[in-house]
Amino acid sequence: MEQSNKKGLITALSCYIIWGLLPLYWALLNNISPYNILAQRIIWSGICMAIVVFGMHFKQFKKDFQLLKEQRSQLVLLLVASVIISINWFTYIWAIANNQVMNTSLGYYINPLLNVVLGVILFKEFLSTPKKLSVLIATIGIALLTYQLGSLPIVSLILAVSFGLYGVVKKKLLISPFTSIAFEAWLLTPLALLYTTMVDNTVWSYFGTDWYTTLLLIACGLTTSVPLVLFSYGAQLLPLNLLGFLQYVSPTIALLLAILYFGESFDTPQIIAFGCIWIALAIYTMSNQLTRTK
Repeated sequence: MEQSNKKGLITALSCYIIWGLLPLYWALLNNISPYNILAQRIIWSGICMAIVVFGMHFKQFKKDFQLLKEQRSQLVLLLVASVIISINWFTYIWAIANNQVMNTSLGYYINPLLNVVLGVILFKEFLSTPKKLSVLIATIGIALLTYQLGSLPIVSLILAVSFGLYGVVKKKLLISPFTSIAFEAWLLTPLALLYTTMVDNTVWSYFGTDWYTTLLLIACGLTTSVPLVLFSYGAQLLPLNLLGFLQYVSPTIALLLAILYFGESFDTPQIIAFGCIWIALAIYTMSNQLTRTK
């Protein structure tokens, strides 16, 4: 393997491993409400991304800032993206706090297939027969899970839909991913500060009195910025087919954690649902591979 590909593989794989292990991190903050954790993640993400864009990508940031001044519609898109990703973040954090790690895994397994559907609906993309089959099998898996459990896997669907829509909005943005993530955090930071000062200020009581929790809260920003930097470098160095395959590392780690660490049940309904999703993803991945080799 070429040196650049090795570096790309290490950075991209590191990113997906971090994302996969995040349930362990959020579980350490179970004594704090998901609302406060979300607010802290927004605040510290904004600070971390300020360091990234001003320290590593300042020239690009200046270009992006000029573009945002000239095209105000891009600011609207940034605001929409920030709202969507905050919904995704909150749902994920809430799921960990409520012992639904397996549902987060299912959501991120569903996401690539949902992206196919969004591509057809929003961008009029062509859907090949294998991809139609993969979407159908995944839908059957979710339907069977809903029937057997008596309710929709709401957490999984919110995570899949929110991350899918987030990707749609990001596709329309003309600025760099680093600038985008920074502005998404900055736009929501006033609301996060307002919540943690006017609505529920208990989280600040940990600062200066409980250094363990304080450091965990501050590191909330790193959980966003570090994987983003790793992913961006990996995406530049790796072919898309390998990058697409690596995206399944995160939900696989989360699934294993749900079963082996958090003790969630993996019974017949879950086995059937995940089995359908895995078959659908296998068909989808092979279809992509065949398309690229033609």
